[in-house]
Amino acid sequence: MKHQTMKELRLQINVSFYTLTASLIIFFFAVTLFITSSHNNAFVKLTLLLCFTLFGIVNINLLMALSGKRAVSLCNNGLHYVSAVGQKVYIPLEEITHIKIRKLFATKITEVLTIDCSVYFISFQFSTLQELKLKRSGYLTQ
Repeated sequence: MKHQTMKELRLQINVSFYTLTASLIIFFFAVTLFITSSHNNAFVKLTLLLCFTLFGIVNINLLMALSGKRAVSLCNNGLHYVSAVGQKVYIPLEEITHIKIRKLFATKITEVLTIDCSVYFISFQFSTLQELKLKRSGYLTQ
């Protein structure tokens, strides 16, 4: 990796992830409403419970991201993020081997590969300008 000067890059909220998730929840909810009369009542209750649970998790995650309680940033010293349960995590730059960005169902998934494990970010993403800066600095691989 080239070690050039890099300011802090704070990842943005991945709007396409939240849009896709909300669309799926609405789809499941609509399907459940249409099949209520013809199928097992337990199946309907389970599906509705799943819809409301996913809706709550996604809303809490989005509100935490919008309020700044969940954040991801990359700088010369390493990667710092706050997990979904509120735990602060720091990965030194020396432990990061490379960063990959993949698209799945129109949603960017950022994978940070370290010596020990891989860390995935779905609800946060780099902007296009930040990706170019990372490519020029030698941090980003495709």
